Amino acid sequence: MVKRIGSTAWRVQVSGDGEIFSLGVRADTGREYDVLLGTVDSSPIITDLLSEIARVHRDKPPRTFKEGAGPLHPRSVPLKPLSTRIDTTGETPLLILDFGGAVLKVAIDPAELQQALESSRKA
Repeated sequence: MVKRIGSTAWRVQVSGDGEIFSLGVRADTGREYDVLLGTVDSSPIITDLLSEIARVHRDKPPRTFKEGAGPLHPRSVPLKPLSTRIDTTGETPLLILDFGGAVLKVAIDPAELQQALESSRKA
């Protein structure tokens, strides 16, 4: 699968046995980078990246996107995990999204989630 936005493109490949992920990125400068991820280390990399993004944006106003950009881009489609479950064994409930080789754990606030669902139904 190859994606392109402007002059930047990236390629994603997963081996048939699901053990190795390859992420190739071509920058605006024309240089191409290839990153190999194993199924063992893919989740912490994704988690660390998203945690750092959330930390930086925590004190900023909610992000807005121009028409046709970011999640409003016509080719932007939601991810569909293989399975979804809720883990309530800890202090905070966790939404567990399993993508096969990568498992993403998202801490949720049940009241905030319920409020967001209700407001989306009204819209």
